Amino acid sequence: MREVKERRTPHVFVILAALLLLAAALTWLIPAGSYERVFNETAGQTVVVPGSFAHTEASPVALWQLPRLFFEALSTGTAPQLMFFVFLLGGAFEVILESGAVAALCAWVVRSFRRRRQWLIPAFVGVFSVFGFTMGLTTASIVFLPLGMEAAKSLGYDEKAGMAMVMLGTNAGFAAGIYNPFSVGVAQTIAELPPYSGAWLRWLLLPALVVSTSAYILRRAGKPVLSTEEPLTKTPSLTPRQGTVLLLLLGALGWVVYGVGTQGWRVPEIAAVFLVLGILCGAAAGFSANRICTLQIAGCKKMVSGALTIGLAAALRLVLVQGGILDSVVHGLICLVEALPAWGQLLGMFYANALLDLLITSGSGHAAVAMPLMVPLADALCLSRQSAVLAFQLGDGLVNLTSPISNTLVSCLALSGVSYPRWLRYFLPLVGIYLAIGTAFMLLAGAVGY
Repeated sequence: MREVKERRTPHVFVILAALLLLAAALTWLIPAGSYERVFNETAGQTVVVPGSFAHTEASPVALWQLPRLFFEALSTGTAPQLMFFVFLLGGAFEVILESGAVAALCAWVVRSFRRRRQWLIPAFVGVFSVFGFTMGLTTASIVFLPLGMEAAKSLGYDEKAGMAMVMLGTNAGFAAGIYNPFSVGVAQTIAELPPYSGAWLRWLLLPALVVSTSAYILRRAGKPVLSTEEPLTKTPSLTPRQGTVLLLLLGALGWVVYGVGTQGWRVPEIAAVFLVLGILCGAAAGFSANRICTLQIAGCKKMVSGALTIGLAAALRLVLVQGGILDSVVHGLICLVEALPAWGQLLGMFYANALLDLLITSGSGHAAVAMPLMVPLADALCLSRQSAVLAFQLGDGLVNLTSPISNTLVSCLALSGVSYPRWLRYFLPLVGIYLAIGTAFMLLAGAVGY
């Protein structure tokens, strides 16, 4: 019965293709429009001009244009960089996994957490939240995902638990955004607020998100399959070669964190690190040049489906932009917030940003579109700008991993082999919890005059 249900689950390509058709249909139904945009030197972003929305000539996307737009998405913009980054990451980790270093590390993890396995998940969530709230480093989810999944598997948890404790830990910190430069930093700059001001409320938010996330993953993971009485005499010990591989991996991860946090690295620099890492780890493991190449190609093959998913997700956004309806949707959401009663306007900002995040998943990109509109709206409605930033921040972070066009999500799905429908079934109940937490904090912000 389980196999029948799995066959009936739509493939992620089917889901994204249906969304492409829907987006194309909407370009015929929703009037096209756009905002004027200017470059904000202080924020370093191209932002929209408040009050500049105007309807434009319709440019609906015809059905026969979709294949061309798909290829355009595959070959232009940021999608190709991310796709080849996934290929290089898959190749590097194929070499690392083949060396046996990760298996030996996970055996040590099993021994260390043998009697307290339930602490592994909160530990991962807490550690990875630091990457999110200090540097907005959502790419940490992609980089550390194989390690998290192997560690969870070693302790008897399934792949979704391993995926979740890395992804959701990073995302919890990103949503809390205490010192997140890509969401709070950009949003407060546009709102002309002191950088990272109002952090006390975000410090309260962080433990609420980390605790709720950890409790949810533990509940969904259930009881580990492994028995605590299982002997560990057969677990592999770490060889000198494997130790060298792990040191190279640790050094590369530290170098990436340093580069992203202080040097402004993006995908090309990170990809270059993992390209070199795969070669060095293969040499350290004693593999021949031919075997290193074979393993790299094998790792890339596993990523083909995920790479094409990234291209389809990029094509979906391209359809909305080329059809001229993305700004129309933003304008409609802002108008809905203005029409709400006074007590619901702050919550309206939060929910409007949550909906908008399904279309604009980049934190800084979302801020560049939403904040120039929300700041004058908050002023007109006698709401504080700090509360407007909080509404953006929560709306941007809490639902980010539901959007099929999220680069982080589709990359992690590619690496983990978990389908998009399975992920949604797993994650959506937690989204409900997140929205409840976000609602509570927005009400608190309004009550204390945040």
